[in-house]
Amino acid sequence: MNSEERLVAARLWAAYNYPYLASALFALSFVSDDNVGGVAGDEHFRLYVDHDETSSWDVDLLGAEMVHQVGHLLRGHAARAREIGVREPELLHWVDATDAEINDDLIEGHPIPDEAATAEGLGLPNSLFGEEYFLKGTRRLDNSRDCGSSAHGNPRPWDQPFEENTSRGIGAEERDLIRRRVASETVAHHRNYGSTPDSWLRWANGLLEPRVDWRAELGATLRRGIAEITGAVDYSYQRPSRRWSYASKVILPSLRSRLPEISLVLDTSASMSEELLGQALAEIDGLMCAAGIRFNLLRVFTCDSVAGTPQRVRRSSDLNLIGGGGTDLGQGINAAVQTRPIPDLLLIMTDGWTPWPESVPNGVRAVAVLINDDPPVTPDWLERVEIREVGPTVRAV
Repeated sequence: MNSEERLVAARLWAAYNYPYLASALFALSFVSDDNVGGVAGDEHFRLYVDHDETSSWDVDLLGAEMVHQVGHLLRGHAARAREIGVREPELLHWVDATDAEINDDLIEGHPIPDEAATAEGLGLPNSLFGEEYFLKGTRRLDNSRDCGSSAHGNPRPWDQPFEENTSRGIGAEERDLIRRRVASETVAHHRNYGSTPDSWLRWANGLLEPRVDWRAELGATLRRGIAEITGAVDYSYQRPSRRWSYASKVILPSLRSRLPEISLVLDTSASMSEELLGQALAEIDGLMCAAGIRFNLLRVFTCDSVAGTPQRVRRSSDLNLIGGGGTDLGQGINAAVQTRPIPDLLLIMTDGWTPWPESVPNGVRAVAVLINDDPPVTPDWLERVEIREVGPTVRAV
């Protein structure tokens, strides 16, 4: 194979073994340069290749180098170096630190690029961030290498000028789109195959997740729904108006606010663990108490593929969690909205993997509490709050 064919073969090897990185791998453009001494990259997804130096490399080693360079680009190592103020004398140590971060994620048995640092070589455990390896890791006096400005942001002699709207290199906006596309593909690959390295999954979730405190969001959603209900006053004959004494022949109703009718459909299918269910129920228990609504005013419908009978209990821990089969929460939703009185607010606690009704049943306001690291799309008629981690219970907000 000639040099160009070897690059094509190496990229195909990398995309086959790391399919979640394929969008970034195929965004790379190659530039021949005899001064690089191997392979180096810049921030515009250009790889500078010294063909004489790499002529003896196996295709899988060249492919692993592409995966390595894509790791620098996707994880923003150049921008991170600028953020912490890495100076010129520290550049190679920073490269070692970020190399160690990336090399944690190479599949076992695949070659590590020549002279690249590892966590063990820096005297630290795996799965740390580059900044931790940089601050705490042992400095290597020999064998340090320069991966290029893709790793640290300092221009190198081989870096070519970048101009927008040219065939060589990628601008900032397109780089951001590539990062988000790769992050989505990484999460999807993990969901479908479960073989995504932890550090790549951590990066993808960190890029895609909104920085929202789900407890605050859940509390605000519940309080808003309850306030709209309890704030709605109507005339009631349960307590006559005080003006009745002045008109003895006519009993006048008084204005009364009412307690809300709230129903909870609880997904108890096989995909929901009792730990997650218990945690989320405790959160809602605390939030309802903070809003002045006792938990035993809730009607709770457990549901897998069949809806259970409604339960009213004093504490969430007293619930009888019946289920463990398939999932069809439409059964539980229909059961909840057909009870009398009709609920003012319907909470649906699930991982989201269920068929949904096409429209809001009986016009009831509904909120889905999604317990999932990667919740699926829900219908437009549902408000949604995502619970992405399990932590200490919050009893009030």
